[in-house]
Amino acid sequence: MKKTLLTLFALLATVVVEADNEMLYGVYRGSGTLTGIGTKKAETYDVAMHLTDPYLVGMEVRGLRVPINTSAKNTADYKAWITTELKVDDNANVPDILSVDFTPDGKWADVTFDTPYVITEGGIYVGYSFTVSSVDTDNSSDANQLPLMTISGADLSELYVHTSRSVRKWTEFEKTSYFTAKNAFAFVVRLSGSKVKTRAAAFVAPDDLNAYSLTGKSLKVPLTILNHGVEAITSLEYTIEVNGQTTERTTRVSIAGQYYGSQGKLNATVPAVSEEGMQPITFRITKVNGEANEDDNPATVYTVAYLTEYPKHKPLMEEYTGTWCGWCPRGMVAMEAMTEIYGDDFVGVAWHNSDPMQITNSYPNEVNGFPHFFLDRVIEGDPYGGSGGGTLGVQNDWKSRSKVMAPATIELSAVWDDDNQNVIRVTSKTQFIRDFANSPYRLSYMLVADDLSGSGKSWAQSNNFAGQSSYANEKYLGPLTRLPGTITDMKYKDVVVFVSSYGNTAIETSLPSNVKAAEPVTHEYLIDITNNSLVQDKTKLRVVAVLLNVESGEVAQAEKAKVIDTTGLSEIQSHQSASSQYFDLSGRRVSSLGRGIYIKTTTNSDGSVHTTKVRR
Repeated sequence: MKKTLLTLFALLATVVVEADNEMLYGVYRGSGTLTGIGTKKAETYDVAMHLTDPYLVGMEVRGLRVPINTSAKNTADYKAWITTELKVDDNANVPDILSVDFTPDGKWADVTFDTPYVITEGGIYVGYSFTVSSVDTDNSSDANQLPLMTISGADLSELYVHTSRSVRKWTEFEKTSYFTAKNAFAFVVRLSGSKVKTRAAAFVAPDDLNAYSLTGKSLKVPLTILNHGVEAITSLEYTIEVNGQTTERTTRVSIAGQYYGSQGKLNATVPAVSEEGMQPITFRITKVNGEANEDDNPATVYTVAYLTEYPKHKPLMEEYTGTWCGWCPRGMVAMEAMTEIYGDDFVGVAWHNSDPMQITNSYPNEVNGFPHFFLDRVIEGDPYGGSGGGTLGVQNDWKSRSKVMAPATIELSAVWDDDNQNVIRVTSKTQFIRDFANSPYRLSYMLVADDLSGSGKSWAQSNNFAGQSSYANEKYLGPLTRLPGTITDMKYKDVVVFVSSYGNTAIETSLPSNVKAAEPVTHEYLIDITNNSLVQDKTKLRVVAVLLNVESGEVAQAEKAKVIDTTGLSEIQSHQSASSQYFDLSGRRVSSLGRGIYIKTTTNSDGSVHTTKVRR
């Protein structure tokens, strides 16, 4: 009898544990401030969450936990439901699996379905509905205007909304323009069943798009830990597998439980790898809180490109200026100073606004004032002081940005393609330092002109530094104080006079989606300047190539090349032939070569003589 009672007690305890082993799934994870949003109208609201995560397949939807705006007193007809598809009939939501009525009690309402529904591979929609019977439109503080409770800073994907008056078709919430606050619906799905784990965790490695390391150096990798179990996580044991070696690690963490996907962070140090090339690194969680990890996918792979040296990164500096802008000369001074200091390593262009040199309103960046600058379209500020201020402070931003890993190098040339010098043939060779199976990188080109000038008021540069004694002794700005308030003979440099792709876009066909390390990709582009009135001196043109990440909008690399004439000419190579002689254009033999054009006479091994014009 005693044994029977103990067995019965054990069975009851098991039932209680399984009933309590409930997981909550949604964008809300137990913390954060809830905020009301709404259409400010009396109508019915329907909100839905699409459950498509493969990890959830086989789990049971036991019910919902719904946040309630208790200050909204004119709400009624609450329903929780499940459906295979979102449908509207006679402007009303029509779920096809189940729907139950519920009455809110407090700030959160727990809804339990009579029969749990098993999530299938095709995914299901779960949601809730309610009706706002009346709204005081004259009272902006009436809570009935904003009855939906939401959480900020959460993922908006897989959330849908429909209302009886304002959003009359089921719509992805992040694509609706009606709601000004893009917070996520805070309701959560209650999951149960044998597939709900007690102690389960998985790593999410960062995007390996920019994963590089030098050979012989250890590497720190920032990892996100996802709690897929009910129990809060206090400790992890994990392994790092790289180049045939496995390293075991233990770490203390603090990650909330019960809410599926609660997150923690970890910086994992990967041992040094001596061989150059692509190397997969496997991070595997073996134990959670001292027990075996129950996660179905305990490992993640992070691919790193190991290099013997890093490629040089040439950041793109874009200055925004205008002749009407009295403080803009400081940007022009900064561009000249950076060119003088860094030479070919500095790639800078100037976008003009509301003056004769403006070519577009569709700038690559959003500019709220002038002067302004962007570095690689991710760092912005004053084009002289930079983000931190000070004498030529932009130099510090440039140095910082130049240390960011560049995924590729660009070899660039720009030559006249016709005798009349109306068409420029641009040739770029982009060589990546790692494989990309789905590369987001594409190219764009800009034609830049120096020493542009013109007559009339619109070409005169306004100069607010004139007579400013506080700048008189400043190294770079000082000369501006000794110039007039209106500079009529200004020579404008670095001016963008043509762009292949307007806005922050690139040429879609310029680079393939799949690229291989160390395999150059050649792209050619023609620039026709026949009707370009801003081309004043064809000897003072250069082309700038931009390697753009079209997904993030970040410039990854830039290069510049002077437009040159190669018709009938060839470049003198550093390894000159001993049998060659050089003459100037007057026929005099020269023993040393400066910059210019020469006649090169080469005697071949068969006694023939070949004569060409060459440029140095």
